[in-house]
Amino acid sequence: MKQFSIIIITSILWTTAFTQNDFAFEMHNQMDKEENILFSPTSIKTAFAMAYEGAKGSTQKEFEKVFDFTEDNEAFLKEIKSLKKNAEISNSIWLLEKYEILKSYINAVSEKFDSEPFKTNFKNDPKGSAEKINKWIEESTNGMISKMLTAQDVQEFKMAIVNAVYFKKNWKNPFNKKWTQKGDFNNLDGSIKEVELMQQLDYYKAGTGDNSEKVIELPYEGDETSMIIILPKKMKNYELTNELYKDLNTKIYRRKVNLVLPKFTFGTPTFQLKPFLVKMGLVESFSNAANFSGMRAENDLKIGTALHKAKIIVNEEGTEAAAVTVIGMVKTTSVSRPTPPFEFRADKPFYYFIKDNKTGSIMFMGRMNKM
Repeated sequence: MKQFSIIIITSILWTTAFTQNDFAFEMHNQMDKEENILFSPTSIKTAFAMAYEGAKGSTQKEFEKVFDFTEDNEAFLKEIKSLKKNAEISNSIWLLEKYEILKSYINAVSEKFDSEPFKTNFKNDPKGSAEKINKWIEESTNGMISKMLTAQDVQEFKMAIVNAVYFKKNWKNPFNKKWTQKGDFNNLDGSIKEVELMQQLDYYKAGTGDNSEKVIELPYEGDETSMIIILPKKMKNYELTNELYKDLNTKIYRRKVNLVLPKFTFGTPTFQLKPFLVKMGLVESFSNAANFSGMRAENDLKIGTALHKAKIIVNEEGTEAAAVTVIGMVKTTSVSRPTPPFEFRADKPFYYFIKDNKTGSIMFMGRMNKM
């Protein structure tokens, strides 16, 4: 995976979100540690939860192991319902015209995921089909993500499962644009890039971890979501796990902070999820041995492709982020006394997280190694 790496997380109710965040870190650990990363665990899990509705036998068991799903998936569905208060989460299913998919499956995903089914001709009009889905994606992400799919991507599809997540919030304490100035960002590879550095002197929850990393929480308006930034002393060879992430969140307290944070816009190209998911144990679903008999009586479907694309904008006003996951089903071939300001200067590689302050579930996740 080239040219991307990021990590954004949603708030922390430490009782229900552990397994959701585990997935985010497991996925992150499969990716190139040298590059920037951006992906949405919420988008990926939601799309695969829709596919899970049609999985049976050992294929179903794989989904449960990799995504921590349960047969009724009640906990995950409740979590998604809660996340919808702070992000727009949209789902759709695209069916090949005249191709029989079990009505029970369509009804289940429509009821649980509010996913409107559409008919299209992937086989005879792949370009038109790609354009239709791309239009839905663009509308569902407020224009953040466009032209995700090509005719070549969809021409073998019998069915497409699509999820889109869109997040936009203003900072609780916006940065003053007059204080933003040019400065150096020290890239992981040793090079230096001149960037726009936002500056703020205010009270935030912040602290220092056992490995000398610095942590800060930047709340968005309404205090329902936040961005968590973790700044390792050195990014190279730094291993961030869900357990460490949770520990670092216990070490922050309200204090005066002199904050420096780069403005940035970052987006990934459309990329394949399969290599990462296979390493995590989702193997059978992509093979001719896949069992999606809950989708189709003939049980002749497998996941042909799983695509993801994401984008984020961080500036003085706040944060805007979007991500889309497309699963293509194909035919099997088989606060206190005044103290000196805490210095937090993110002018080198750092992690950042957007968190929902109720569920603790990861919606997005990112790492900035170079600008």
